[in-house]
Amino acid sequence: MTLDYQMVERFADSLRSRGKQPATIESYCRDAQRFLDYLGRYDLPPSAVEPSTLMGYQDFLRSDLEERDNSVRRTVIGIRQFFRFLSESRAISSTPFDSVPIPMRDEALGKGLSTEQIAELIHIAQSGRPACKAARDGAIVSLLAYEGVKANELINLRWVDLITEGSTSSLHIGGSRARSIRLSDATLSLLLAYRSQYLNIRHHAIVQATDKRIFVSFKGRDASSPLPVMTRHGLKFILYELGDKLPLAKLNTEQLRHYAVSYLIGLGRAPEEIMAHLGLRRLGNIAKHLAQGKRLTGDNPLPAQSAAPL
Repeated sequence: MTLDYQMVERFADSLRSRGKQPATIESYCRDAQRFLDYLGRYDLPPSAVEPSTLMGYQDFLRSDLEERDNSVRRTVIGIRQFFRFLSESRAISSTPFDSVPIPMRDEALGKGLSTEQIAELIHIAQSGRPACKAARDGAIVSLLAYEGVKANELINLRWVDLITEGSTSSLHIGGSRARSIRLSDATLSLLLAYRSQYLNIRHHAIVQATDKRIFVSFKGRDASSPLPVMTRHGLKFILYELGDKLPLAKLNTEQLRHYAVSYLIGLGRAPEEIMAHLGLRRLGNIAKHLAQGKRLTGDNPLPAQSAAPL
């Protein structure tokens, strides 16, 4: 018996019925699809899948795909969930993966990005072509690095979520951690510069779109074919492209969000304020940054940075 790829769609339906968030569903289904592709390469039927198969797949991810350890851990969780679904649906007699230990989470903070690197990233983004794409990329980096917005939150932002009144501005972020945040002057300036460029787009795909998302995609070398929706894969590619010019190999949203925590600590924000700003429910990540800051500077947290005052 060969696993039917339509099972991934049924898996997605099952996750939706359980109230899983869209980003989680997308992630788990992507993990399931990639694992099925891996099995297909070796012509492995379900009856031949054993715990050692998943262990081998972990090694494959780390070596061939150069995945980070936490990404491998997340992938294993997704595959385990998929095979539990297959077992519950009686597509297979039992899941072979519940006995496979989940890789440990890497809780250590890697070498963080510097204020200078973030400023240079924004400069590189703004130096791109065409002008609308350059303005978009600068705003993206600022939202990720200074405001700590998550990838799925960023791609779902709509222009109606941006509220400017006088000298203050705020951004409503939807999803499971819905909140409104006060934007830094730097982020607001970059968003408004991008909005000016966005309003000049005359392509029918953007003009006729009913769901006016803030961040659009561009196809083609000259970015002549805009699309009204950005994907997570598209965002990943944008950051890879920008990082390579610095160079920062495989720059990702997690690195920029970690910078945002340190940045807000450096501005003297209280942990409770930072948690509210980032949509966090636990103090864990902030505590790690606070501890790192004290090791570097003594009793005081990280020094205040002036790149984009909040």
